Amino acid sequence: MSEIEEMRQYVHNIAEARGWHVCPDDSFLEDLIEGLVTNKERYGYRSCPCREASGKKEYDKDIICPCRYAEPDIEEHGMCYCGLYVSKEIKEDPSKLGSIPERRPKELIEKAIGEKRED
Repeated sequence: MSEIEEMRQYVHNIAEARGWHVCPDDSFLEDLIEGLVTNKERYGYRSCPCREASGKKEYDKDIICPCRYAEPDIEEHGMCYCGLYVSKEIKEDPSKLGSIPERRPKELIEKAIGEKRED
């Protein structure tokens, strides 16, 4: 099984286990899966493909997919920050896919970016 296939299976397993759905836009879903594979190869862990990672797991623990913010984002907005995981409502009406506010605290973003610059 290729890394893409393994990541696709991982994503589907997470969605099923948590009662979520995966992005209903197949092309975008594949881009997100490829981003997760790239980040896993780059950093050694599945950092969110839509966020800036530091490359240091200790600073990125909150954005390892599924990120710490996915559940509250799905509950409030029907989708996680990058749209990888969605609610049943968005799965059934993909036109509702869109941007949502960043829930990750600014200080964590700045800390991660600061660590990345120090390398």
